[in-house]
Amino acid sequence: MNLIDLKQVLDERSGDPAEHVVHHLRLQGVRAKVTARRRRRIASWTAGAIVALAGVAAAAVVPGLRPDVTPTPAATPSPVRTIEGFPEYANGARVVAAKSAALPQQRLELTIVPTTLDLVVFTRCDGTGEKVTLEAKVTVKGHDFVAGGCGGTFQPGGWYGSDVPVGKPVTFVMTITGAQRSDDTGGGHVAIPETGTFGLALGERMPFDQYPLPPRPSESLAPLPEVLPAGCTEELCPDAVIIRSDPADPTRTVRRTLAWKTIGSVDMVAQTPGLLHLRVNGLDVTTGEWWDYAMGGYGMYGDKDGDWSRLGLGLHPGDSVTVEIVPEHMTGAWQVVFTPDRAGGGE
Repeated sequence: MNLIDLKQVLDERSGDPAEHVVHHLRLQGVRAKVTARRRRRIASWTAGAIVALAGVAAAAVVPGLRPDVTPTPAATPSPVRTIEGFPEYANGARVVAAKSAALPQQRLELTIVPTTLDLVVFTRCDGTGEKVTLEAKVTVKGHDFVAGGCGGTFQPGGWYGSDVPVGKPVTFVMTITGAQRSDDTGGGHVAIPETGTFGLALGERMPFDQYPLPPRPSESLAPLPEVLPAGCTEELCPDAVIIRSDPADPTRTVRRTLAWKTIGSVDMVAQTPGLLHLRVNGLDVTTGEWWDYAMGGYGMYGDKDGDWSRLGLGLHPGDSVTVEIVPEHMTGAWQVVFTPDRAGGGE
């Protein structure tokens, strides 16, 4: 099961300094926590944050194949085609339908005939001013599907009673619900601007080997950030458990046995396209995804709210737990950070 509490927003730019990447990790962490509260009535977000465990008892690297070349699943279109302002390919999906509208209109409808429910939802808002951010929601058959700041990527982990059929028309509705201004005074809610555009797009997920990855940068890849999420360093957060890729082979599975502590969140970062599967006691917990070389962050909430019990993981502080990070298609460095939830027995 893939529990994504935050997908991954996800569109950092290549070559950003470590501080910029960490800023996005923090931002994604905030979004993850907000969405985690909502997912009992809507689906699950994609995002980035941290994790909690402690007490490394043993560590092992499982042998794997040494990568010799960068995977080249498909040729990247040049120039990249856009559809209603959305890139045709993004976050492992190909946009199959899109629509945009201009303010002061505040609502648009997009009807598709889905061939699969493995969809990705994209929203965008532009031209409202440098310090004004629109808020929006997307509904399907009257059910809230996603809500929050406009502009991002949403990958549902389930449709939660929205009764979306395959092979029949279904209408997605995007509504602008508000606006916020960010300035030196702290900002706050403001009137929805009279000018600007907003858009909604739906993409169908693609197999990794068919997705057109961008070309590998000619220069050396930026190193992973030394500053960990939440402003930690290894010295400031000695209870954080950090699992890193094998420097000789990033495709090797890394396994550790840990004395469990209640998890606050899980954070992953990678230099290259690929997947990182997180398994706890042999059960799949989540999969981090990267589709470019932007070194974006990916994360999920931990088990402090009891969510992982749905996976059959009845974990208690002090239990001996085996954690595995299983890379797929990775050709560069990656790391996964586990940070205890101190309020929930993480100390």
